[in-house]
Amino acid sequence: MKIAIVGAGIAGIATAFELMEAGNEVSVFEQHRAAGEEASFAPSGLMWPCAINPWGATAFHQALQLGLTRPAFSELQVQGGMLSAPRRWARRQQAFAKKQRDREFLPDLQALELLAMQRMQHVQEMLDISAQFSQGLLLPLRKEPGAAALYELTRRLSAAHIDYRRCNEQETRSIEPGLATDIQLAGAIHLPEAWSGNGRLFSQGLLQALQTHGLQVHTQHAVSGINSTASGASLQLPSGEQHFDAVVLCAGADTNRLLRPHHVQLPSAPIYSYSASIQISEESLAPRHAVIDLENNMILTRQGSRLRISGGAELGYPDSPERTEDARHALVSVLLEWFPGCIQPSQSILQMWRGARLSVADGLPVVGASGIPHIWLNTAHGGMGWGLSMGCAHHVRQRLMGQSSSVEPEALELQRLR
Repeated sequence: MKIAIVGAGIAGIATAFELMEAGNEVSVFEQHRAAGEEASFAPSGLMWPCAINPWGATAFHQALQLGLTRPAFSELQVQGGMLSAPRRWARRQQAFAKKQRDREFLPDLQALELLAMQRMQHVQEMLDISAQFSQGLLLPLRKEPGAAALYELTRRLSAAHIDYRRCNEQETRSIEPGLATDIQLAGAIHLPEAWSGNGRLFSQGLLQALQTHGLQVHTQHAVSGINSTASGASLQLPSGEQHFDAVVLCAGADTNRLLRPHHVQLPSAPIYSYSASIQISEESLAPRHAVIDLENNMILTRQGSRLRISGGAELGYPDSPERTEDARHALVSVLLEWFPGCIQPSQSILQMWRGARLSVADGLPVVGASGIPHIWLNTAHGGMGWGLSMGCAHHVRQRLMGQSSSVEPEALELQRLR
């Protein structure tokens, strides 16, 4: 088949790989000058397990907090009146979280995670793409969590088949010797099998490999509309209309603009977060693994010789230099609090980024049929797009090619949100 993919972020490039491997002729259309310019540009880097991501699945969110969360930067900040779209979406998200609080760990997310890791291993065996991968994740605890909270967290980790161990302070400091000596620790939870990496670097490497095998990539090609035809679908482009057997929308926050003329609505919201990438100045004092600050909902990962710290969640706020500066101060302050010797306090940030992660209320991505013939969706990955990228792409491949999937289609389809 001749298939078009709209969007050249990690989701679009992973989808191109899967569809090309299945023998299809694939073209990718991207409105920016290069791939990975929006949500895939500089997210946290946390890959697996996705469930531990504090900005990931809502079903896991309450257990992760342990009653420690600070206000403001660590929580979703919403701007707008009571009847505004951001407020309505936030209320819906809260309702989903409350409903899921008594549910077991989401088996659908677990199945998708497993599929994603299997496909990532498959890609690496084929192409061996460099992505600054790092293994291990630490959740340091400043105070002893309550018995009920600790039980709930460890119960969910066990139910998700996530290997973990509870560490005392001495063991915690042996795992991360660079931790500040003046911070009192009640220990930590260590996930030795967790993974993080540089998603944009991976997607660039995968893109280059696919281009040598015939992938057609059209940058600076904004898609103004999509149409379903009797024999397939078409894209409206500046150069005219092009026809395909199928179209897959991996367009992130732009997805609803393309669906709206067909009376299809994705009940999503663009949640904006921040990240700061900083050069390590003292390797011996830098974190060796990924670290999650549960109090501030901030994620620290290694990106080769750099550190990336990310966090924050804004809905309905315009981009502004003042908010970016506040975010920069919050991110760097947390980094220096945990690992004060790894960077120079006056060191300039190599990269400060604000980006949107398209999310729906239940925290799972929207992958599968759009309700419009020959048009498919791979979008709304929230904070888990990098970790789930290969799994979502393979699921799209299976659905589009009429094959059975290891993930329940109904769990990811758009219709579940109606």
